[in-house]
Amino acid sequence: MSEAKTEIENMLNNNELYTELKDRAEALNRPVSRKNPLGAVAAARSPEAKTRSERASSIRKQDAGLVRGFVQETWYKPVTVSGVELKLEPLQPSIGTIVHGIDLAKDLDDAMVAFLRQLWLERRVIGFRNQQHVTPLQMKAFAEKFGEVQARYGEKGHEPNTPSVGHNIDVPDVPEMLTIMADENAPGAAANWHADATWQQKPPMGSILMCRESPAVGGDTCFCDCYAMWQGLSDETREKAKSLTAVHVGAVIHQMDGETPSSVHPVPRTHPETGQTLLYVQQGFVKHLHPSHGVPANEEAAMLAEMKKQEGRLEYTCRFKWDEGSIAMWDNRAVLHSASADFWPYSRYMERLTILDYEEKRRVPFYQPE
Repeated sequence: MSEAKTEIENMLNNNELYTELKDRAEALNRPVSRKNPLGAVAAARSPEAKTRSERASSIRKQDAGLVRGFVQETWYKPVTVSGVELKLEPLQPSIGTIVHGIDLAKDLDDAMVAFLRQLWLERRVIGFRNQQHVTPLQMKAFAEKFGEVQARYGEKGHEPNTPSVGHNIDVPDVPEMLTIMADENAPGAAANWHADATWQQKPPMGSILMCRESPAVGGDTCFCDCYAMWQGLSDETREKAKSLTAVHVGAVIHQMDGETPSSVHPVPRTHPETGQTLLYVQQGFVKHLHPSHGVPANEEAAMLAEMKKQEGRLEYTCRFKWDEGSIAMWDNRAVLHSASADFWPYSRYMERLTILDYEEKRRVPFYQPE
């Protein structure tokens, strides 16, 4: 058992909420509900199992014998920055690049940070491998090269306090870090397209996610290009949308003292750094257009349906596979993301930092016609 896995297990076993979930799951021994994508995939893999433990055992038996290894070559662009030889592996033509050859604990002089920021703006998502040695404090130092770290969901004062396993786990020395975990006893994954915390008036600029434990197969994170989503709308819808705003409403886990936060943002958003227009509507938090526009209900439904059909189109997306020590950093203004809920009964443990733009005037979403 790896040192990281041992630490995670110790942390969870000392967590009251987690132990309650574990005890309940073991006592009931019911399979995960098929209404949860994790449960649907598990049922498809093991349809004959009647109990939770039977299904978990059956799936683990199917996966027995997997070994770690390299089985295919890839394309990459060689680049040297500050004497460090990098290999830039594109995940899709327009979105996503994995940066190989860098150590985020030390290779971060001004020239490297400037290079990574420009790559991040161009590719929306950048990833790194083999960073398991990076401590939470070092990860925070990396995040602060790009923006301001305040609280787990962005700005201070927007800190949900609804009971949840992730909210209740504190990372030593880094209270701003949010843990995202799931395993056989606490199944869960954010398996819908969303941008982080758009229910805030000043949503975060970006997010940085570190994998501390992952299944051998499954649990990937998918990213979708919001620039392409805007371009993919019909001319008629795009023209109508230019004058509209939408209401973004948080989920139950985002409640603060029992109140669900919400905010209003423009449907098209101008990226404050690239100047490009993107679609700022997603099924995760957007429920409806702002009532002040007076859009008829049938027209509103048709427009939102067209917008939501843009989410997750294969041509707009890339898929990031997790392994211990993998890090993904995404531009929360320009991409949506969704976890792949296909990994039950295996464990997935992540640590996330949320970053705000150092320039406060760029934090509030706006639309400026091109």
